[in-house]
Amino acid sequence: MKSEAQFEAELIEKLSNSPLSTEEDRKRPSHIYRSRNWTYEPQIKTTEQLWQNFKEILESHNQQTLDRPLSYTEFAQVKREIESLTTPFKAGQFLYGMNGVSQVEVDLDDGRHVYLTVFDQSQVGAGSTVYQVVNQVERPAVISGKPSRRFDVTLLINGLPIIQIELKRSDVTVERALNQMQQYTEENQYSGIFSTVQILVAMSEYNTRYMARTTPGNFNKDFAFHWQFFDNNNVVRRWNEFTDTFLSIPMAHNMATNYMILDGTVNKETLKVMRPYQVAATQRVLDAIKGNDFSGGLGKLGYVWHTTGSGKTITSFKTAWLASKLPTVDKVVFLVDRKALTSQTRDNYRAYDPEGSGDTSSIEDTASTNELSRKLKAKDSNIIVTSVQKLERLASRKNFKAPDRNFVFIVDEAHRSTGGQAFERIQKAFKKSAWIGYTGTPIFDDTKEKDSTPQVFGNNLHTYTIREAIADKNVLGFKVDFMTTLASDAVKTKYLPEFFRSQHPNWSEEKIQDKIDNLTDEDMDDMVAPSFYDENPRHVEAVVDNIYKNWKNRSADGRYNAILTTHVGGGRASTPMAMMYFRECMKANEKKLHGTNLKVAVTFSPDNTNSDGMCETNKGLHEAIEAYNKQFGTTFGLDTVQEYNEDVSMRLRQLDPDGNNLDLVIVVDRLLTGFDAPCLNTLYVDRTLKGPGLVQAYSRTNRISSRSYKQFGQVVNFRWPKQNEKLMNDALAVYSDKKNAGKTSGEQQRALVGWDILAGSFEEELAKAKEMVQEIREKTDDFTQIPASEQEQNNIYQVMQQFNRKVALLKQYPMAMNDAKEPIPDSGYDYNDPEKLVIMLGMESGENQMLTMLTNEMKSMMAKKQHIPVTDIDLMVELRKDVVVNYDYLTKLLEDLMNQVHDEKEEEIEKTREEIIKFANTLEDIPQAKQIIAAAKAIIRKEYPPRNSGMTYPYQLTNSLDVVSDVNRITVRKRVLDFRNKWGITDVVSYQELMDLMKHHGYEKQDLDMAGQLTNILKEGAQNYQVMAEDPAIRSLSRLKYRNGLRAAVYALADSLTEEGRSLEE
Repeated sequence: MKSEAQFEAELIEKLSNSPLSTEEDRKRPSHIYRSRNWTYEPQIKTTEQLWQNFKEILESHNQQTLDRPLSYTEFAQVKREIESLTTPFKAGQFLYGMNGVSQVEVDLDDGRHVYLTVFDQSQVGAGSTVYQVVNQVERPAVISGKPSRRFDVTLLINGLPIIQIELKRSDVTVERALNQMQQYTEENQYSGIFSTVQILVAMSEYNTRYMARTTPGNFNKDFAFHWQFFDNNNVVRRWNEFTDTFLSIPMAHNMATNYMILDGTVNKETLKVMRPYQVAATQRVLDAIKGNDFSGGLGKLGYVWHTTGSGKTITSFKTAWLASKLPTVDKVVFLVDRKALTSQTRDNYRAYDPEGSGDTSSIEDTASTNELSRKLKAKDSNIIVTSVQKLERLASRKNFKAPDRNFVFIVDEAHRSTGGQAFERIQKAFKKSAWIGYTGTPIFDDTKEKDSTPQVFGNNLHTYTIREAIADKNVLGFKVDFMTTLASDAVKTKYLPEFFRSQHPNWSEEKIQDKIDNLTDEDMDDMVAPSFYDENPRHVEAVVDNIYKNWKNRSADGRYNAILTTHVGGGRASTPMAMMYFRECMKANEKKLHGTNLKVAVTFSPDNTNSDGMCETNKGLHEAIEAYNKQFGTTFGLDTVQEYNEDVSMRLRQLDPDGNNLDLVIVVDRLLTGFDAPCLNTLYVDRTLKGPGLVQAYSRTNRISSRSYKQFGQVVNFRWPKQNEKLMNDALAVYSDKKNAGKTSGEQQRALVGWDILAGSFEEELAKAKEMVQEIREKTDDFTQIPASEQEQNNIYQVMQQFNRKVALLKQYPMAMNDAKEPIPDSGYDYNDPEKLVIMLGMESGENQMLTMLTNEMKSMMAKKQHIPVTDIDLMVELRKDVVVNYDYLTKLLEDLMNQVHDEKEEEIEKTREEIIKFANTLEDIPQAKQIIAAAKAIIRKEYPPRNSGMTYPYQLTNSLDVVSDVNRITVRKRVLDFRNKWGITDVVSYQELMDLMKHHGYEKQDLDMAGQLTNILKEGAQNYQVMAEDPAIRSLSRLKYRNGLRAAVYALADSLTEEGRSLEE
């Protein structure tokens, strides 16, 4: 096995001495061109040497402006500007500059005011751009009390650090490298000249991930991506293949500039890096545009098929942005299908605009058809965002003539509103145009070839299917249930006999029974007419009962919310059915059905058609809005339906500032496409969905959220179970691999096997969990001890993580019901009997407690290794979470202990102490467990109860947690008082002032001097510490050492109280 030093040497050698690409290589579609190598600079090992290197390159690139090297004062201005880049977003803005040229302003000593060029986007991989690699650069501590660091490998462009790489041996998980860079981020090491770093790379020999640099509070390893080969989307794992592709020149430069996203969303400014399939698609589209002959008429350049939820907005933005900079393109128009999506896309695009600031942006929308006409004629290169419908109205005008310019049209959600004569008319109206479509669900139906996506846009340019996105963990798979509110016995004994008697009056009862006995499940679905489901109060009541009964399971105990969609047949309006569901939910809330009360809304458009059902529709909508106003304190009406719908969307996204959000929204078609909410995890379907509509609707549920609690998007179907299962298999098979489009239903169903698109049954998932229990049992000697070796500890830690996530998944399976509506034993998780799952997993109740103790011990061990608080360790005790903690038992133990200490019964004290420790160790809440043990110690040491408490013995305790809270408060007060006395600051800062300062402290964060409070304490303390400090060693310190020591001690105290979970509230 290579040492890390050997690995580092091999990486630098490959970066600096790899063969360059030939012209033949250029012709290979999947080849990533290497035009140059990185130059190794072994002499650069310090920050000052980095600054000097950057200064020399800056001077070299600006010789026409400078006639001599920059003086110390002049270069200090440059350093000051770079050091002011306090966030990755600001650094990205600086590197982009204006129109792709980044410059710094300098007042020269001779009085001239000049602009010096740092970066020029037009010189990527070309011209005088300098590419260097350095290693083991020393980084002194930025924050007092933190250690100095040494960065493994850093890639410099024009002298500035742009990509930082941390390496690990093959036997160490790449997660450790990510953790290391997270620590550097917390310690503010990416500051000074390193503030320009854009991309972080965690690399081992057989695994590599990359991510955009982020702020400490937003560091999320879920957004550290694997690179992929462009020709087949396979993951690049080996370090040398990653180096040959991602880290080659010019690809590395492009990734750090052209393929970064500056997300300027107000108060959420972040830096994002594109995923590999997004980069590949963007390159394919740009190549197609570059090769297009605009004088040759309409150009159908092709379409990009990227599954719903994979980030098409970012991909299409980068395409539009980069296309607008091409010399052959005069204007880029981004087309969307609906008005709501027009404003949504415009806002997203403006947030991503690197040249946008305040109210100015190169992204324009169109308030009217006339405004669209004017902007199409404008000579600027601004990107227009408009709707297909608005452009169609413009193109339909008799006197319309498209401007004589080269247009690129990028169409979002290209499966909608792009078929038929209307869209064809738009395309023909623009003679010099190129068309690209983006869709998650292209239309392949051969019977409608004219309206198929290839027919409208041309060939497929790039594909990233739902199967690939699930495998890459960019979206989730689905857990789908199919049921009917018709009991099978009732169907066979009542519904079907009546059906056959009406259809075949001449059939005998014997023949009818024989027919029923030989029906398949699919046949029975066919016999159930839509009228049974449509507007049937008993059906609606049964569906709502199912939703409320299983809400706790499906919502992961209320963490997530849901959509219910319904639709009736026969061309009738579906809004009355939606209102039936809304009213039934209101009744369920009044009764607190199954102990559940949900915040429910319904959303649909008002009816302005003067049809027979118009009054009923608008009356129902008014009723729903009035109920909504009462629930949320809003004032919407039929004149503000758009605002009402926006508020519903906001609360369904769980974005209300006060946390007053929705649980369930009832819709007909709204929100089933284009709506993005990671907090939505369930779709209830009382209708038939198929093809692209099914995939779009299901995909509302599968956005990434917490990987612990949201492992699949859930879908529950309430009609025609066999028919709808077949339609699902057909749709998912096609949109997982278009080769399945022409296959039979059986072949399509078999194609889904092994793709992890669909969750297994409860029995299958339970079996996997039982295997994990057995593995943990074997490696921990029946849950009694953690393995000795570090490798085994890491392995069992990962198994414990997987096991607890599997338990969280099992809890989302409701109990199945038989025809008598009785729960089937061992068919799901019962929140009323949580211990039953322990037994199903092959464990005894006592072993469950032992596993909890072992897990807590593992968390403490991992926290110490990584120098982070226990609460930051990603290891739940999910199995214990719903088991009611017997605090009455703890109350009895503490009562006994207090009486035993009073009576000085030493042997009994020791036994009770051991029982209290055993109880505390079974709790998942480690800080509370520590406080319980601390309370017991305080009682034994006679620190509690206070001597003047007036307690009489034998003492009867009513609430154990009151004692724990009291001891915590007394202990904290004593520690803080001792601290103030020790450092001589009792007259400088009161107990409450110091507690208020530490109240919102983050573990190991330098956050106690935001308003200069800590600096004031240090200054005032330094005036009299030689007299006031109780500790002689402190009194003997110099004033400077005292201030530095007191600062470190305050942070150590705050860290200690935070790590222990001590309450800092009085």
